[in-house]
Amino acid sequence: MAKLFSRRVIFALWLTFVGLWAERIMRAAWPLLSTLFFGMGVLLLAAPDLWLSPWPKLAWGIWLLSGLYGLWYFFRHFSAPTFGAAFARLDHNRPDRPLAALRDNQALGQDDPASAALWQAHMAQMRAAAAKASAVGPQLDLAPRDPFALRYIAVLVFVIGGLFGSLQALRTGLGTTPVAIAVGPQWEAWLQPPANTRRPMIYLNDVMGAELSVPQDSVVLVRLYGDAGLHAVEETLSGRAADAFDAADPSQTFLVTRSGRLAISGPEGAAWQVSMLPDTPPEVEVIGEMTRDAEGSFSLSFTARDDVAVTAGRAWVQLTLEEVDRRYGLAVEPAPQPDIELALPLTISGNRAEFTEVLKEDLSKHVWAHLPVSLRLEVEDMRGQLGHSAALEMALPARTFFDPLAKALVEQRRDLLWSGDNQRRVAQLLRAISQAPESLFRDAEDADVLAQIIQDLEMATDLEAAAEALWILALEVEDGDLEQAAQKLARAQDKLAEAIKNGATPEEIARLMDELRQAQREYFKEFEERNPQSEQPESLPDDKLVSPSQLQEMMDRLQQLMEEGRMAEAQELLEEINRLMQNLQMTPGQSSGEGQEGQDGQEGGGQQAEDLADSLRQQQELSDETFRDLQGQPPGDQPGGGGTEGGDAAGEEGRLSQESLSEQQKQLERDVARQRGNLPGAGTEAGQATRRALDEAAEAMDQAAEDLRAGDLPGALDNQSDAIDALREAMRRLGETLDEQARPGQGATPNDRRAEGQSQNPSSRDPLGRDVGGNGQLGAGEQMVPQEELRLRSQELMEEIRRRAGSLERPEEERNYLQRLLDRF
Repeated sequence: MAKLFSRRVIFALWLTFVGLWAERIMRAAWPLLSTLFFGMGVLLLAAPDLWLSPWPKLAWGIWLLSGLYGLWYFFRHFSAPTFGAAFARLDHNRPDRPLAALRDNQALGQDDPASAALWQAHMAQMRAAAAKASAVGPQLDLAPRDPFALRYIAVLVFVIGGLFGSLQALRTGLGTTPVAIAVGPQWEAWLQPPANTRRPMIYLNDVMGAELSVPQDSVVLVRLYGDAGLHAVEETLSGRAADAFDAADPSQTFLVTRSGRLAISGPEGAAWQVSMLPDTPPEVEVIGEMTRDAEGSFSLSFTARDDVAVTAGRAWVQLTLEEVDRRYGLAVEPAPQPDIELALPLTISGNRAEFTEVLKEDLSKHVWAHLPVSLRLEVEDMRGQLGHSAALEMALPARTFFDPLAKALVEQRRDLLWSGDNQRRVAQLLRAISQAPESLFRDAEDADVLAQIIQDLEMATDLEAAAEALWILALEVEDGDLEQAAQKLARAQDKLAEAIKNGATPEEIARLMDELRQAQREYFKEFEERNPQSEQPESLPDDKLVSPSQLQEMMDRLQQLMEEGRMAEAQELLEEINRLMQNLQMTPGQSSGEGQEGQDGQEGGGQQAEDLADSLRQQQELSDETFRDLQGQPPGDQPGGGGTEGGDAAGEEGRLSQESLSEQQKQLERDVARQRGNLPGAGTEAGQATRRALDEAAEAMDQAAEDLRAGDLPGALDNQSDAIDALREAMRRLGETLDEQARPGQGATPNDRRAEGQSQNPSSRDPLGRDVGGNGQLGAGEQMVPQEELRLRSQELMEEIRRRAGSLERPEEERNYLQRLLDRF
């Protein structure tokens, strides 16, 4: 054969022969091999303690029977292959069967040269075809014999056992080595300080025999393992009676309420000496005097402190009834009124163990306004302990009305709210007041409103609605007349200045002078009603003093100059009159509406911008605190603390923290609402845009407070972000309003306008609007960047830090560093 076939063909024949053997073995041995693989996989995956149960014996029997069946099947179906079978399979795999052809001999025509040559050519062709033969692989064809693919299941179990099993389990199952089960601790104990202390949990197994100092109400958790009664807990920390608990209970939890000893008795026991740090009640005290602004809002500074942290605070206002002047509408017994509860603002950055804040509130609409009250501050810590300040006896600060009619309306409103028995009396007094409305009201619509209120009172309708209507009418009477008088005076000044420029006739100028005199008289009348001598400052600089007689002399001089045709001098004198009107001092009793905008154009406007910037800062700090609370929410039960008092304490801390944030958010919303009423430029587009932006901010703050109260921290963060955007827009619009009022010749009242041509000193400022020194250089210490721009830059930087700290794609070390920056600043 070696002469007939090449080495390549012989090698292919042997490979085919080996494959034929593999094919016959696999067809006969697949049940036996599947049984072996399945059993080995189960052995690798089985737990060591499984062999101690009775089930493995049954499994061993099933596996043995399966193996015997596999042996029977093997001997029943196996037949050894021959080399001829391999030759035939390889030959059948090639066209024209070249291997068989090479073994043939020429039967006829051997002596014929042509026939012999043809035979040789045929053999050469067959040798060439045989040289291309390749080995034929085994044809297992097991699918018909194993329709349920049991062989694949066995292989899968074996592979999984090899990847995830243990040889120790295999040796244990075969009985070659004993089972060695790891032995853990026989007991464990933890000590969890209260969540508000932010102290870490102590694993007592690591500090055996140590002396520990822990805060009051720390939670001790003990777990005993092994046989019952082998270990017992001995403690004098909780104050529990010895018969109130089972010392051998495998799971025990109790609070540290006193100093004492904790011990685990039994094998490998331990003992600890624990010193309890008592939690002292918080303290609060008032700092300085209470102040009140023109709108009736009061401010009170206070300091609060605690050994851990102050979690909530309230101010209680109680009526001192025995000191009330019980006359007129106050003579009857008052209707029950609850004490006024005000939420104290808590610091939203820094340490709450000690901080100073300012309580700002407006109680002008309360029935106790201007009545003697007692104010007391109260703060609370995490344990619910309360601290109180000394009682502050005072008249409840509220808005003061100077217009006699407005004062009377407010007084009747107070009597109506004092007791429902005053309803008939109030209606009679209001009807008496409105007998001659044309001499009492400047606006006929106000008289109609009062008539409707009287009708509602006589029909015994809703008293609260009537009281609200009286308040609105009093504000209209108090503020409306002065604003109208100021606007009328401004229009008269403008018309007279225009007439002087354009060379009007003497008759026209005389008519305009009479109109200006009348407007001045009305303005001074309203101004004096709202600014009595008792409310004026005791001393003012000479250039700030102005009186009606001085203005009357200047008006006579102005008319004389115009009659003589000396228009240039008349123009200068009119500018001087305007300057005096601008320097007219407005007292705290005056309205802060449009009539006051000019007087506060620079100083007041700057203060309002500062207030808005402070509100923006507080809102950003509130958002930071909410974000930290969201990150600090426990993802689940802590080790040893699930369902324990420690877990409940953490949940209670989160709830109280969110309630505190909600109270701070509502306080900030009220501050923004008060700032809205003090904004300048009520009649300008920029001023209205500022108010709309503050309305949006207040609405977002209100929704954020509701979300915080409901525990929806993600929703609260979204609404706080909207509030921040709205406050920024309000600051931008306020800047536009102040810029418009700073331009010459603009403004709605004499207090916020400058006549055209007024003398100014542009050389005192550089082209960028900054003050310069006497030699034309920037003054020493001049701040090159405006304060407001610095604040906005700081806010942008803080926002970028917060954004990066919340980005999960950044490394943890970087995020921790950024979080420390936020905590510090």
